[in-house]
Amino acid sequence: MSIVDSLKRPEYTGQNRCLPCTVVNSAIIAVVAFALGILWIPVGLVVLVVGAVAVYLRGYVVPGTPEFAPRLVEAAGLADVFGYDDEDELRESESLTADINPEVMLSTLLDSGVLIEKEDGLYVADDFRDGWEETMATLRKGSDDELANTVSTAVPFEADVSPQFDGIGIDGPDMSVWMSRAQAIADVATIFALSEEGIPASVRLAATEPMRMFIEICPECGGAVEETTVRNCCGGTAGLYDNPEHPVLACAECDAVVYELDE
Repeated sequence: MSIVDSLKRPEYTGQNRCLPCTVVNSAIIAVVAFALGILWIPVGLVVLVVGAVAVYLRGYVVPGTPEFAPRLVEAAGLADVFGYDDEDELRESESLTADINPEVMLSTLLDSGVLIEKEDGLYVADDFRDGWEETMATLRKGSDDELANTVSTAVPFEADVSPQFDGIGIDGPDMSVWMSRAQAIADVATIFALSEEGIPASVRLAATEPMRMFIEICPECGGAVEETTVRNCCGGTAGLYDNPEHPVLACAECDAVVYELDE
């Protein structure tokens, strides 16, 4: 491996490059180089060149940039300039909830055969998974409006459901949530699949989030779901969380977050 290759950070460059991080770092480098250049021009030029190369190879040089650059851009009112805002890519998907004892929910899923308990943990029954994934595949083909209508049909309560911020907004009597398209597809598929198994409505609703722990195929694009970490601005599942190392299950292809793991 060459010296240049050892300096590269592909998770922060190429298609994963974050424009706010690059701009903020470039501005800081320019200011430092200018200040040093006043004292001695050659030093200023060296800092400028080395800094520019480092940003090109690594994405950023100032420690902590992925954490502070997005917030700095937002505070400056420049979020739209960089193609995102706090009501779009920085929005975290929420979950449907139901007032039911988690132990009751789990025992219901085990008794129905949806989940199977083995020595090394819980697993989704193969026949249930097949129907579950087929439903997700069907739902992902629809438009946002079609998905919103399906969500409205699936949830066991009256709610105003509409496409919002590249996801689905649900405004009901007891909850008002926004869900990413991936999680909305997953949860609706879960409700429909559990309904086929005769699971009560309250249990179906409560099971939507925990059932996402068992998803292997991305609800949104069909790619492989794997355990990874979010990146707050640069790379991976960008722009969603303040903690760039927050563990999640996310699509390896489209970066859609499916489930947030406990840290």
